[in-house]
Amino acid sequence: MDKTEKYKTKIRQIIQEEGLCSVMNNTKWKELKKGISELPFLPPFVIKSVDEQETDWHNFDKDEYNSYDWGLYLENYLGGDMYAVPFYAVEWIKIRPRLLKYQGRLIKDKVIDETEDFLAVLKKYNIPYDEQNGTYIIYGYRRIK
Repeated sequence: MDKTEKYKTKIRQIIQEEGLCSVMNNTKWKELKKGISELPFLPPFVIKSVDEQETDWHNFDKDEYNSYDWGLYLENYLGGDMYAVPFYAVEWIKIRPRLLKYQGRLIKDKVIDETEDFLAVLKKYNIPYDEQNGTYIIYGYRRIK
């Protein structure tokens, strides 16, 4: 059994043990990535994989100064070079479709907001989501227990 198959087996086992139910599929993830690629900027996000413990790093409730690598060149993965997660292992992704732009020491940072365009992508592809204070959560799996 190769490394990829071992990881898939591990993910399947966690899904079963944790009582997770699939929400997204490969087609939906691909549609999300396609829609994201058409936005004015790639929105900041954080991904939690099924086999990962949730940490403070996963709290994503503030606007960011940088857009992130969505791995648009990677097939069946979310995230880019530093942190790519295969679709089948994504428990959820949190996305903030806003960027801060530094204006100078004496001027308040400018907020570039593409929330409307982002929501249009979710609607176009019928992608289910939750929203919490401007952060959009798309679940790959949800707990059913």
